Amino acid sequence: MITKTFNIDEANINKRLDSFLSDILDDISRGLVQQLIEQGNVLVNDLEVKKNYKLRLNDQIQVILQFPEVIEDEPQNIPLDIVFENEDFYIINKQAGLTVHPGAGQKDNTLLNGLLHLNKKACELSRCGIVHRLDKETSGLMVVAKNHSSQTILTNLIKDRAIERKYYALVHGNVISGGTIDEPIERHPKNRLIFIVDQEGKESKTHYLVKERYENFSLLDVKLETGRTHQIRVHLKHIGFPIAGDKQYTKISNWKGSSEKELNVINSLKGQFLHAYSLAFLFKNESFSFSAELPDYLTTVLKDL
Repeated sequence: MITKTFNIDEANINKRLDSFLSDILDDISRGLVQQLIEQGNVLVNDLEVKKNYKLRLNDQIQVILQFPEVIEDEPQNIPLDIVFENEDFYIINKQAGLTVHPGAGQKDNTLLNGLLHLNKKACELSRCGIVHRLDKETSGLMVVAKNHSSQTILTNLIKDRAIERKYYALVHGNVISGGTIDEPIERHPKNRLIFIVDQEGKESKTHYLVKERYENFSLLDVKLETGRTHQIRVHLKHIGFPIAGDKQYTKISNWKGSSEKELNVINSLKGQFLHAYSLAFLFKNESFSFSAELPDYLTTVLKDL
């Protein structure tokens, strides 16, 4: 059990309790926050309140988080493409199909298990040094901390939006020009495995440019400003340009106008065409910039369209 305490300053006066907590607790959805409040696991000035309670100056909020029994993760010899490493962090080019860390649907054979095999001291760090995630079928660059100090710095860089993260995404449809998608995202109220645009959700912002056009598809250069779960996938679907191969967020039968050849090419994908090709940040007053080319199988998809 962990108890987190927050004191309300002038900047947060009159905010709803559930909204404030979902913003400040990055790994917890608004729906789960509301459950915690309803279960009496959130106290304001030592009293239970409703989820729509309006915050007042100097309110003290206590959040009680109870976790299931922890199962110790095992080191596993999983091939990892290490692009760069120094005494503080790794840059890893994650392959599609590799889950980042164990969860309800997968207990092992994850990036985290591979990190434990790579570095025995990784077990001393929260999530073995992982400070951000890529979806299982998304390939590309991740930064992973190697010590407590670097994990704190990198976590703060992520929080402050100071790590530039760029992706290539192949979408269905002819995108006319670049733009910005500024729409909040929330977990789906019924299907907890997906997310939707919802005005009650967390702030989410995605920028995109058109890199290449095909007959019925567009290759986009996407930059994250925030980094919500499934953000790029949800945002691009929301504006009518779902990512090719993303069976979780679109049905290929909805892709009107595509030729049989195009559909066969996209059907060859095991997951979404989304690749994190660039990472750039300032760390201890030194600039770092990394890039990773598209995997061969994604390059083949583009050639075959």
